[in-house]
Amino acid sequence: MKPKTLLMRRYYRMRGYINLRGLTVAVDTQVVTDPILDSLWKDDYEVPELRALSGLMRPSDRVLELGTGMGLVSGVMAKRHPQARFVSYEANPTLAPVIAALHQRNGIGNVALRSAIVAPLDQGTTRIFRMHRHFTEGSLVAQGADQGVAEVAVHDPAVVIAEVQPDLLLCDIEGGEEELIPVLPMHGLRAAVIELHPAVVSRAGMARIFAAFHLAGLVPVVELSSATVVAFERVPAS
Repeated sequence: MKPKTLLMRRYYRMRGYINLRGLTVAVDTQVVTDPILDSLWKDDYEVPELRALSGLMRPSDRVLELGTGMGLVSGVMAKRHPQARFVSYEANPTLAPVIAALHQRNGIGNVALRSAIVAPLDQGTTRIFRMHRHFTEGSLVAQGADQGVAEVAVHDPAVVIAEVQPDLLLCDIEGGEEELIPVLPMHGLRAAVIELHPAVVSRAGMARIFAAFHLAGLVPVVELSSATVVAFERVPAS
């Protein structure tokens, strides 16, 4: 490991916080593991998502976020667009206080957090979510769970869309996109940013995801897409 990496880790651990694109982020050793801290101080945390959102989002958008994580992506965009409104779903219950503290510390009042999952109800109104020390690896489809499991409420996709009426969808749910996107009503969306997870999503699943976006009139925006993050935008009727 490079000496600079160790030095920067030590510095930010002692300092207790880090600045990220307009946010002050607490460095909690239980949540901000070393790989995440490295990504934060190098300023490459979720850069593809932020780049895509910066190109697509409008100041007064209604945004539906699926997979809040620590709340940094929606937090950055909520601070940047105070007139926008976010409804954000996070399945991992241990992250709820972390997100709430981030919002309080940064004066964010336009993000409504829901500790639940948006998924089809065919497997019941609750699902088992598998949690990991590296929270980014937790999901419905993970093979293991080194931090245990949680039974989480499931919200019906059609009901959520009808209530929130989002202009923009932000989705990062660690493989759950294969199950959700093909049944998610998307005809009211103007744009979407989704991180795909080829390690756990089959090729057939990828095909169904892209077909669903195409059917809804949303096409990839190549210049705002990178790696596994794909931006979609509605093509105006000619």
